[in-house]
Amino acid sequence: MKPSIPDTGMVIRLEGENAVIRMKGDGSCGKCGVAALGLCRGGLMQVVTVKNTMGARVGDSVKIGLVQGVKYKGYVLAYVLPAAALLLGIAGGHFLGTYAGFPPLDIIGGFASLIVVSCFSMRRLKRLDASSSIEIVNVLYDPWDRGSLRPDEGTVPDHAVSH
Repeated sequence: MKPSIPDTGMVIRLEGENAVIRMKGDGSCGKCGVAALGLCRGGLMQVVTVKNTMGARVGDSVKIGLVQGVKYKGYVLAYVLPAAALLLGIAGGHFLGTYAGFPPLDIIGGFASLIVVSCFSMRRLKRLDASSSIEIVNVLYDPWDRGSLRPDEGTVPDHAVSH
């Protein structure tokens, strides 16, 4: 799965319902396993296309993150299904082993079901990762809004003050 740590960037253009974001690369970027292996340019300026659910405009500083439902599906596929398969495999193996007179069938059934469901879950996780979407979760600074606060200073922008 993609990292769930929200990151920030600036909207550089709009494409229909999506926004193209130039990432700052100071948050989660460069701290994932792919960057540790040197397979990406972690920390360098990156451009990402995301769903514009907050109505951000060009020039806005935004925070992005995974769609909440994707996180929950990922947790279920990664943790809940394999654990449930292990327990059900052990229970089914125990009953079949008792009936067939082969007690180690509970261990065999538990691990077999764990392996099968884990393979299924990993394939589904890869598909979910490829199709999941990242969206804008918050507009931090809107240079066009006179009431907007700068996220780093917490003050009204200079251009918003009228003399």
